Amino acid sequence: MRNELRIRSAAGLALAALAATPMAVWCQAPVVSAVVDAASYAPTLGTGGAIVTIFGTNLAATTATALSYPLPRQLGGTTVTSSGIAAPLFYVSPTQINLQVPFESSSASGLVVSTAAGDSAPYDPTVAEPDAWWVEGVFSMNASGCGQGAVLNDASDGTVSVNSTSNSASPGEWISIYGTGVSGFGSLIFLLQDGVPTPLTPLFESLSPDGVVFDIQGQQELAPVSQYGSPAGYVGLDQANGASPSFYGLAPGYVGLDQTNVQIPTSVREGCAVPVRLESVGEVQAVTQPVTIAIRQGGGPCVDPPAGGYGQITWQKTVHTTAAQAAAESDTLSVSLQSSPGMQAPAAPTYTEDAGITSSKILRGPSCPVPGYRSLAAGAVTAQGPGLSSAQIPSSPLAEGQVAGLSAYQATLPNGSIQAGTYTVAASGGADVGAFQADAQIGADIAIQTVLAGTTVWGNCQALTINWTGGDPSSWLMVRFIQGSIPAVGGFQWVSFGAQAHTSDGTLTVPSGVPGIPCTPSATGESILLSIEVDPDPSEITTFSASGLSLGGQATWKYVHTFDAYLNIP
Repeated sequence: MRNELRIRSAAGLALAALAATPMAVWCQAPVVSAVVDAASYAPTLGTGGAIVTIFGTNLAATTATALSYPLPRQLGGTTVTSSGIAAPLFYVSPTQINLQVPFESSSASGLVVSTAAGDSAPYDPTVAEPDAWWVEGVFSMNASGCGQGAVLNDASDGTVSVNSTSNSASPGEWISIYGTGVSGFGSLIFLLQDGVPTPLTPLFESLSPDGVVFDIQGQQELAPVSQYGSPAGYVGLDQANGASPSFYGLAPGYVGLDQTNVQIPTSVREGCAVPVRLESVGEVQAVTQPVTIAIRQGGGPCVDPPAGGYGQITWQKTVHTTAAQAAAESDTLSVSLQSSPGMQAPAAPTYTEDAGITSSKILRGPSCPVPGYRSLAAGAVTAQGPGLSSAQIPSSPLAEGQVAGLSAYQATLPNGSIQAGTYTVAASGGADVGAFQADAQIGADIAIQTVLAGTTVWGNCQALTINWTGGDPSSWLMVRFIQGSIPAVGGFQWVSFGAQAHTSDGTLTVPSGVPGIPCTPSATGESILLSIEVDPDPSEITTFSASGLSLGGQATWKYVHTFDAYLNIP
């Protein structure tokens, strides 16, 4: 049974095609094109002890699989070194290698593939893939990185079985999720041997346990909660379906495999493909790709709940000001009509007058298609308003979120399109959603009086005061410091949330100081993006209804002002 959880080749290599490859190929030196997490196929720095996959050409003269432990350092005439240390090999082929990063290596930097034809150029993930990080991935049963997860049901009667659509896990019972890439074990070089299965005792647990999120409901963001383990844990905004694991560490009896044991919350919806993600609780909140599991009360064959449909219309005006005081405007409209089994309407946003400082570093893993999650067609969609003549809004792929294959009606509008007034979105009706009209009463934008672009705006010795005029007095203003924003695999962003205030206040001060860091002036500053967002009060958000949208929909708006600025934190 557990053999089904072994690392398997994901390339689907055809032996017949391999045999037909000209022999001249074997005389060419290896070329490494990518190094990815072996479970999710996301670019990775490859922490010590983790399993990674190399893709490239001329990586081996033949296809070979390791048949015993310890794993060999040479397989099929191929060796791989990481930081000069020979790596244990699971599998080699001309186009793919699966290996364990040596514990002594802090990453897969300086990786070199060697065959009888020569050596590859050293591969440095930080140069080849600037978005790469120490990212954990969850294995899937079909070895594609998506679909049914490599998950065991740990039933209350003590039996252990593979989770599947014919063998669901029951809410309240435990499951074991298998992945690779957990950081923090490279320091175990004196306790564990490369290529040797992790012993059954003692257990090697991570000091930073994961959180687990069930049912991501499409495009929802993440929010911190304290009722599930560490306050740094995260669950989806759509429902508090998070849990803290009882065990998170290296899987006993396997090489490089991580194991997370978690109890399924009783609030989780049932279904045949309930998305599951692991989320690290460390310096960086690294979120895995979503894999799916089957859940049904009492176990047995799964049954999907009825699908729900929900609509979200967002009017957004963004103005970005560079250090040279040059401003660029972008007006956008998104009409997102989505459906998924058991979908619930999102909770209303909450705002609080707050000047506290909290930080989060978020790295979202790859997206995956999820059965039952789909976008709804509403025919021709048009929009108009005081600053916008009637315009048709086309449907295009939806890039946000971790569910792949979704779409939305979205468009970039002419500058000046979004201003105070009543705006309307109308749909003619289509295969999934009937005709509807949705109005949004957009409030006035603010005028920021403080010079922010090109300046040092905040630090542990410097408070930030922002003054503005105008705006909808009932709306809310939120300040964020965004550091190291990278359009990565799923988006890497380090956000310090500065403060929230009523727009009617006209001023907001983020006090100086970082807890635990003394006031020490520094001559240098860190480049950041300062974001000032204006959102309507939840009571001002309008709703609409249409056939095919069982949960209805809402129309909202926002103004976003961003500035190239600096932080001063030694």
